[in-house]
Formats: sequence, structure tokens, C-alpha cells
Amino acid sequence: MRGPRGDLLLALSSTILWLASLTTAPAEVAALESARSSTSRFYHPELDALRFFAFLMVFLHHAFPHQPEFWTKLGLPSALAAVLAGIGATGAFGVSLFFVLSAYLITELLLREKELLGAVDVKSFYTRRILRIWPLYFFFLALATALQWFVPGQHIGWPAGLAFSALAGNWYIVLAGFPSSVIFPLWSVSIEEQFYLSWPLVVRRVSQAGLVAFAVGLLAVATATRFYLGAQHRGESEIWCNTLVQLDPIAAGILMAVLLRGAVPQFSRLARVAMIVAGVTSLATAALYFGIKNDPVTTTRIALGYPAVALGGVLLLLAVLREGATPARWLVYLGRISYGLYVFHVLGLLISDNVVLKQTASLARYALRVGVAFGLTGAMAAISYRWIETPFLRLKQRFTYVLSRPGG
Repeated sequence: MRGPRGDLLLALSSTILWLASLTTAPAEVAALESARSSTSRFYHPELDALRFFAFLMVFLHHAFPHQPEFWTKLGLPSALAAVLAGIGATGAFGVSLFFVLSAYLITELLLREKELLGAVDVKSFYTRRILRIWPLYFFFLALATALQWFVPGQHIGWPAGLAFSALAGNWYIVLAGFPSSVIFPLWSVSIEEQFYLSWPLVVRRVSQAGLVAFAVGLLAVATATRFYLGAQHRGESEIWCNTLVQLDPIAAGILMAVLLRGAVPQFSRLARVAMIVAGVTSLATAALYFGIKNDPVTTTRIALGYPAVALGGVLLLLAVLREGATPARWLVYLGRISYGLYVFHVLGLLISDNVVLKQTASLARYALRVGVAFGLTGAMAAISYRWIETPFLRLKQRFTYVLSRPGG
């Protein structure tokens, strides 16, 4: 079978056969387990590149209007306007790609630690998470709190401030909506921290077969939650920011880590290209066909759309994951600072709006606005990584048994 459809079927069938072989062939399983336990380091630079791509999606989601009419008013042809609006809408699922990546990497590192030590050091895991996430997170909360005294339209309020300080900002949004502050993207950090509060305890006590069952259970919970919320006719933000709704990509990342058993699947270049096309198509389908980020939501749309997002994330991760990958150093660096890029990007857009778009909008001025915002975001993230995050990342290595990327 030739053509894109044949390439996609080849990639998907290869993935299925690979995962099936891991659960049915004892000799291969033993080899893969030795691959996991043969080294105390697990690092794939191509995943840093994918992490930057996930950030770029979110950045474009917040930078690009999602209505084609906006672009046609600036003089663009209707076809190009539709493409740019589609990119903006699809970019929301960069967050979901972050979830797949994070769940895969953290689960794999925990399983390697368990293989190496015979158990998971839960206290060290919590220490690593605190040292990785909290310094920049709480610095930015303090910065945003100060900004509301100087920048018109920036308002957090004590309920939102308290919720985000407790790493429960997503639940504040579910109950009260998005705050008028640059802190609102931190809702996804809240979801990750809530999940990882319990995850090392599960990995420590449950076998790998049990982890598969656990991940399937997470998928069931996410599906049941969406059916319930859809039947209740809840608003988009109430559904999108709900921790239970967002369990699909997390469960998908867990399943990848457990079923691959530390190994990397081998695909041809053509199959990888087909998987990238299929992954992007799956994300775009969730955004443009199911419209799961648009009010009013329906049960059918969110029940089918969210699994499509998780599938897209899995396909993209599988497409780029390979042995011996050597992405460009600048791309790896941008992935390395992607946490800061994500945290600062709305602030970058806010500054750019006040500097660039004070005059009548035009296509050139809007392009300049996006470029300035991206440059400011990159500068703030680079400064943050060097002066705020790196000292804590060095300290984090003292509590690390399985090394990941150089420098933390």
C-alpha cells in the first residue's frame, strides 16, 4: 500500500506489533529490561526539541486570533486566513503534548530508579519536583502580583492568588473562570503537580502490569468525567481546566513508558513522517472538527475530541523518539528553557501589545507584535534559566539517581 494512508497504517501497525512483542516474547522483554537498567542516565535531546514545539503551539494559540475574519481584514486571502486561524486554535493542545511528554519521562525515570535501587525514593522525588518547579513558579506569582499595581487590567484577587499559591489554580478557573492576569497559563502546572503528588507512591507499590491497569483506569475516569460534564452543559473552561478531564494525555504517557520498557521503537523515516502528519492531523481534528475548546460544548464532541488530542500527542512523541538523534543545539536549548518560555509568554505578549499595537493594527504591525513578544519571552526565559532555575537544578542533582538532561 502506497501513499500517506499506507504510510500511516505502516507506522501504526509497526507500533502495535512492537508493543505486542514486549508483552509476549520473554527473551525480548529481558533484553529491554537490561536496556533500562544498563545505564543510570536517560536523556533524549530530540524530546527537548519536541518540548519547544509544544511551547510554540501554546504561544501561537495565544498570539494568533482564531477567527479567519481577523486575518482577512488585514488583507490576507481567505485560504491563508483559515490556515492561520486553525494554527491558533490547534495550538491549545501544546499543553496536552506537554502532559504526554512529562508523564512519559517521569514514569520512565521512576521505573529506572526502581530498577536501580529496588524501590522509588519518594522523598527525593518530591524534593526534585520542588527544586525544578517552585522557584520560577513562585517568583512569577510574586512578579504578577506586583504587576497588578502598575499595569491596567491586571488583577489577581486574593481567591485566585491563594488558589494558584496552593498549586490549585486550575480548580479556581473551573469555579470562577480565568483571572485577568498573566498567571493564567499556570493552571497546567497545577494539574501536573496535583498528579505527581501521588504518582511516585503508585509506582513504588504497583507492578508494571498494575501500572498499565492504573493508566487504563485513568482513561476511564477521564471519559466518565467528560460524559458527566457534557450532560451538565458546563462551560469550556470548566471542562478544559479540570484535572480529571486532562488525564488522557497523562495516561498515554504512562502507557508509553511502561509498554516500551525503556527501549526506543525503530521506525523508518517515511513512517515517522507519516506519524507526524497523523499526529498534527489528530490535534487539528480535535480543534477544528470537534471544537472541544469552543462553547457551547457537547458530550459527543468532548468525548471523542479529547482522546484525539491524546492520540496526537502519542504519535508525535513516537515519531521523534529515536536513538542517536542530534537536533540543532539551539533547538535543544530552547527546549531546555521551555518551562520559562511557557511561564513568561503571556507577559511577553502583554508587553508587546502595549509597545507595538498602540497604533492602528496592520499585517506588518501584527507580525512585529508576535516577533517582539517571542523575543521578549525568549530573553526572560533565558535570564530565568540562568539566574533563577540553574542554581536549584544543580542542587536537584544531589537528589537524583537517574540522570536526565545535562544541567537538570
